[in-house]
Amino acid sequence: MNIWKRKKEIIFFHNEPSIVDLFPIIESKKLKLDWTNKVRQDFQNRKNSERDMVSIHVSRCPGIFDLFKYGYTVTLHKDIVIKPRDGGFEWETLKQEHFPNHFSISILSELGAQDLIPRPPWAFDFILKINTGWHVVAPKDLKFIMLPIAYPDTFDFTSTIGILDPSIATDINFQMFWNKKGIEEYEKDTVIKAGTPLGQLIPLSDKKFKMVQRIMNQQDLHWIHKLRSAYNTGFWKYLMRKKVVDMYNKYWKR
Repeated sequence: MNIWKRKKEIIFFHNEPSIVDLFPIIESKKLKLDWTNKVRQDFQNRKNSERDMVSIHVSRCPGIFDLFKYGYTVTLHKDIVIKPRDGGFEWETLKQEHFPNHFSISILSELGAQDLIPRPPWAFDFILKINTGWHVVAPKDLKFIMLPIAYPDTFDFTSTIGILDPSIATDINFQMFWNKKGIEEYEKDTVIKAGTPLGQLIPLSDKKFKMVQRIMNQQDLHWIHKLRSAYNTGFWKYLMRKKVVDMYNKYWKR
């Protein structure tokens, strides 16, 4: 691959054979939400009878709809069940027996995160972390802002905001608040269906990039082993970040 092409591509890869066909990462402008269809229909219903009002119709609000012009949306690729419990939760999904599964859900366990990061008063005490199994390789120095779906169809959870720097870690993980604490119906087991949007990744750049998605190849798998090995060499993982950045740029020829 020539250097110019690498500078123009954002590559996503995953180990599950069907994911690119069934639940790919999508450009956010192609995201289909139930409520946006209702907004468009309402505009069509009003535009002939209320001509003076259509210019201020919510469908004409750039502050809302321009959000969906940027970046990529990651969707859940498995049905999961979340079971809130005192001080935490349990979860279930269909087990995969024939190939390694990099998808997992856990309580965010980084030192202090569980107790020190502010949480909305309507959220449970835990911060749920979904390791999607996706990885991203980007042009040199390109970072992403990670955002929740600003106007989702469901409010069972809210993804938190952060920065993803692939040169430090290529994993795409979403930390999220589990909402509606104290409301009985939400303290029961809840199914989140495959295809539910988890959050949005927006490149912090004005440049245009081509998105590439693929099933994990041997080079990708080798990178994951190198990344895990690098961060398991010492007690203080953050001290390895500069070395990992150099390793990333050399390995992927950024």
